[in-house]
Amino acid sequence: MKRGIEKKILLGFLTFTIVLVICICALVGLFIRRRTVQKYEFFGTSVTEAIASRIDGDLIAEYLEKDHPDEEYDAILREIDEINEAFNCLYIYVAIPEENAVLYLWSNGFSGEETIGYTTDYSPGGEEWMKAKFAGEPVPTLCVVKDPTFGNIATAGTVIYDSKGQPAAIAMADFDVNEINQTFAQVVAQVSLYLVLLMAIYVFIFYWYTKAKIVRPIRELTEATENITEHIDGDEEVKLDIHTGDELEILANSFQQMGTELKEYISDNLKITAEKERIGTELSMAARIQESMLPLEFPAFPDRDEFDLYAVMDPAKEVGGDFYDFFMIDDDHLGLVMADVSGKGVPASLFMMISKIILQEKAMNEVSTAKILADTNEAICRNNKEMMFVTVWIGILELSTGRLKAANAGHEFPVIRQPGGKYEYFEDPHGFVIGGMEGSPYTEYELKLEPGARLFVFTDGVPEAMDPDDNLYGPERLLGALNTDPDAEPEQLLKNVRASVDAFVKDAAQFDDLTMLGLHYFGPRGN
Repeated sequence: MKRGIEKKILLGFLTFTIVLVICICALVGLFIRRRTVQKYEFFGTSVTEAIASRIDGDLIAEYLEKDHPDEEYDAILREIDEINEAFNCLYIYVAIPEENAVLYLWSNGFSGEETIGYTTDYSPGGEEWMKAKFAGEPVPTLCVVKDPTFGNIATAGTVIYDSKGQPAAIAMADFDVNEINQTFAQVVAQVSLYLVLLMAIYVFIFYWYTKAKIVRPIRELTEATENITEHIDGDEEVKLDIHTGDELEILANSFQQMGTELKEYISDNLKITAEKERIGTELSMAARIQESMLPLEFPAFPDRDEFDLYAVMDPAKEVGGDFYDFFMIDDDHLGLVMADVSGKGVPASLFMMISKIILQEKAMNEVSTAKILADTNEAICRNNKEMMFVTVWIGILELSTGRLKAANAGHEFPVIRQPGGKYEYFEDPHGFVIGGMEGSPYTEYELKLEPGARLFVFTDGVPEAMDPDDNLYGPERLLGALNTDPDAEPEQLLKNVRASVDAFVKDAAQFDDLTMLGLHYFGPRGN
């Protein structure tokens, strides 16, 4: 262990103490700061209102014109000095905010001749507040600025109006608010000291209590748990001797009971794991057997120059129910099969193998595709207790002429592309699914594949592939994927379709088997 539980508890309480001290000091400091600000707000309002009530606003313009004081002016100046001394202000003054400077009329510390008409720049941050105050707009009671000369200053003001109700000047008082920061620092230091002492005592007491009542029982419980793990495969029982009279004792009893149940669980789990491994092995073997049933070597007939074909089957589970097949019936006839068994998994795989064998056996001995499907249906229906079925498209291509005879038992429409054209669905006549009903009739039809024609057959797993929002890929997207590169050879054509499907479904799980077969007919041998 990198850090024991004792150290963690101690570290936790120390951290809690530090955070608590900081929070309390901050709250106390903010409270003191707020009360000090309220004091200056009261002083500033009282001082400036007293001065504003003393001055006649109509005389302000006259003083500016005379540019020299009189007895009334001097009397007001003396009163300003007295108020300044009583309230310990930095400055008390009466001024007019102009566009770019402050114009003074009265100011303590200066004679009248020195004050009237004297101007200074605005303190940084004070110009907007003073102009808004003079205009009667709502502003804070105090304007706190940092003056380059005097440091932190809080300014209060009261507007002086003339007899017409127009603002004539502002009576203002400046206070040194460095006291706020000093008071805050003193309070924080004192409170921090007291809190640190109190919390240190508390942490010390609680630490020893926690060690005796919690840490020691947990340590014993940990050691007992390790013993349970060491003896889990044996018959020896591990007994816990913890009597704290609280939840720890309940936990100890639960651990002891868990030891017994854990042994039983491990024993059962070993059996289940062995069974799952056996099933997994069998499924893997079934997948390999199923794969071996399909023709997988390409080019399939390297000695034949009349055609090229390629096929793929990608099951949704370990084993699937789709299958394709192609085989030479004789030197001039190529058999093609695309089928989709109902259901998925092992049952569908077994039914697929049976259907494939029967279809190929019938095709090797019968030239009519409709008769092949009918005979296969009768053979399967005779022993189809599970009521499974399979959709089938079967075609027999005469290589010397390009004549394709085909029949459809409930399967997807084939897609044909004649030379120079586009891939299009051929809506062939459908019969009932194989294994669905005895005596079902099937119709054979014939197509003429010109040299250069192409054939694409597939199972419903392609158009019914779904994206994360349960939208279907659909037959139109399939045609679009085929016609993106219509001259592609069968292997590349199937890769193009699969790439289009994958781009559509994104991260959605594969719902059904994906099986496709593509054929390019070049024409009779020797062309």
